[in-house]
Amino acid sequence: MSRISILIALLTYCLPSLATDVSLLAGYQFNSDFEIVSANQLPPQVEPATGEPGDDVELDDGAAFSLAVDFVFQQQQTKRIGFYVSYEQTQFESNAGLTNPDMDITHVHFTAMSYYPQGRLEPFVLAGLGAGFFAPKDPTLKDETKFSGQVGAGTNYQLTESLLLRMDVRWLATFFDSSGAAFCSGGCTIAVSSSTYSQVQANLGLLYRF
Repeated sequence: MSRISILIALLTYCLPSLATDVSLLAGYQFNSDFEIVSANQLPPQVEPATGEPGDDVELDDGAAFSLAVDFVFQQQQTKRIGFYVSYEQTQFESNAGLTNPDMDITHVHFTAMSYYPQGRLEPFVLAGLGAGFFAPKDPTLKDETKFSGQVGAGTNYQLTESLLLRMDVRWLATFFDSSGAAFCSGGCTIAVSSSTYSQVQANLGLLYRF
């Protein structure tokens, strides 16, 4: 997390004259399932007991918190570029057989947006590319950093000239290896069932416009 904080601080310090929109968002994140596997495709020997290889392991849905900073194209006021940071604390289901099921998930993306203003409403579409950081707390699993992207849509509603209500929905896709292996330390116990891991966010928050 320290590297992420340094990146945000540098961008915010270096580009203050370009900053137009700063958003703080709270939302709900829906997570896809993982899958139980082992190095030899046998039931992993982990206490407490796990399910069989091939069984789904649910990752709890839950609250996510996000920061978005967007910069204006001076020649095209309806276009934005910026960055987006999202954080969620979640847990694996008990059948994963982990002594500590907690996991932190952070996405850091560079984003591009296009606005379509209609009076006080400002509908927009967006896309982004960056990285997803998956940090399981169980000592038998290792952290994963993978290429990820997002697409989304939403709208702002002007409360005042500089304060807006922001709502959006985003699909986050993280690209694991084609084998689907993930969180391996010695032998894999949890994997992604396909090479693309999907999450969906629904967010609500406030935007301050400079």
